[in-house]
Amino acid sequence: MAFGIVIRQIAILTILVLIGLAASRAKVITSGSKDFLARIIFYVTLPSMLLTNFSKIDLTPELLSSSLQALLLSLFVILFMLFIGWLTSKLAGLQSGSAAIFKLHSMLGNVIYLGLPLISSQFGKEGLLYGSIFILVSNILMWTVGVAVITPGKTFSLSGNIWKILNINTVAIITGFVLFLLSIKLPPLILDSVGALGSTTTFLSMIYIGSMLYYADGRRMLRNRNVYLLSLNRLLIVPFIIIGIFTFLNYFSPFLLKKEVLSVMVLEAAMPCMVNVVIMVNILGEDDDIATSNVFVSTVLSVITIPLILLSLRLIN
Repeated sequence: MAFGIVIRQIAILTILVLIGLAASRAKVITSGSKDFLARIIFYVTLPSMLLTNFSKIDLTPELLSSSLQALLLSLFVILFMLFIGWLTSKLAGLQSGSAAIFKLHSMLGNVIYLGLPLISSQFGKEGLLYGSIFILVSNILMWTVGVAVITPGKTFSLSGNIWKILNINTVAIITGFVLFLLSIKLPPLILDSVGALGSTTTFLSMIYIGSMLYYADGRRMLRNRNVYLLSLNRLLIVPFIIIGIFTFLNYFSPFLLKKEVLSVMVLEAAMPCMVNVVIMVNILGEDDDIATSNVFVSTVLSVITIPLILLSLRLIN
């Protein structure tokens, strides 16, 4: 039964990606409108979903404790992935800009456009709560630790990056979470309008990924050797190491960590490389071709690896 549920949900998301590919091939979605679609998701539908999802959950002491677990585990998982990226880049002999991008993409995955739709399909509104917390931590680390990684030797300025940290999605998460802690529910009119708008995020995100794959120069990107090492790390090795760590902790303290929180953390860690890193790298003056290759190859390979991770989570749970 579990196997059938996973396969069906993956199949639904795959069909949506194929629709994005077909729409792009038919020029319904052009290269320009693809970028516009990404902005619609990031600035309109995603914050709508993040804000209203908290009102769909009733605050309980257990859920509050689980949220704190999600916050601490998100920090651990993201920094652990950065450490593995640093170690692997050293062993592979990567230099300067290539090493920095490798480490940055080791730390940051596609937790928004692909992670949240998958979490929603697997764990519902409670899973979205933990996924939202992971995104909040990821966004903060991206514009603090991430900037320090990609610009070594330069002084980091918090004031220069504070508005990037406090983008509309982090504001939506913080606002929604505060309302959640105060047990304040959004009125039905907001939930039926803004919440319904947010529910389109999954569909639009999958279509966007399909269009992104269509307009990428796949042949050139497939020749980048380091991207396969990065993808192996991100998609399989690190998620399975994290599964091993969580299984070890649960063996000795079986009621300490909530399984749904652990599953969301693993699934977010198993996402392909973050799309927004390409934009970040470009802004900071590095080679965005490398970052684009990382996104393309890891996204293609994730079609195979994500079902393996999901099935592994079903087995350990």
